[in-house]
Amino acid sequence: MKKRLFVIALIVIFLLPSTVLASSTVTSDAALNFVKTSVNRVLAVLRDPSYKTKSAKEDQRRKLRALAEELFDFREVSRLALGRNRRSFTPQQMEEFYGLFRKLLERTYINKIQTYTDEKVVYDKAIMLSDTKALVETDVITGAQKIPINYRLVFRHNKWMGYDVIVEGVSLVKNYRSQFNLFLQEKTPAELLKVLQNKISTKT
Repeated sequence: MKKRLFVIALIVIFLLPSTVLASSTVTSDAALNFVKTSVNRVLAVLRDPSYKTKSAKEDQRRKLRALAEELFDFREVSRLALGRNRRSFTPQQMEEFYGLFRKLLERTYINKIQTYTDEKVVYDKAIMLSDTKALVETDVITGAQKIPINYRLVFRHNKWMGYDVIVEGVSLVKNYRSQFNLFLQEKTPAELLKVLQNKISTKT
């Protein structure tokens, strides 16, 4: 259950129409509105009855993937997840890492988000962390459980963009960074790239 909520949180944060993004301002209210609009848009896709049949699931995945490709800041999330380890990567290896990590996120989370079962989202508040960064707090209600899900946003190029999701205190970025740190203590960037490629090739 918690894993499903985590993947919902990860995807919905980036799925906002460009017309709304263009009108965003650097305020806590605008950050909160960004999250509300993002969540509502992706939930509309997940709730669309035309995608309920097994044969339509691939079309639904393509729609979600296209939205994510347009607005998901894969490079920023990838950069933060790799952390200082990126210094040991050549420019070519970094480009390959960006592409592989993006595909891993897409295949892992966009596919699994389709397990959504109409949980309720409650929007709490937004806090400005700096002049250009905000934290938006929400809760997902599922049965008798209330799962806190927080979003970290940055205002860049005249729009809000999500760069991290925290579920019950667990950060997506820090979770991946910890895994990459452990791996790269004993192995090389080339070996990490090979592992990511294998994961993408075998994941369904």
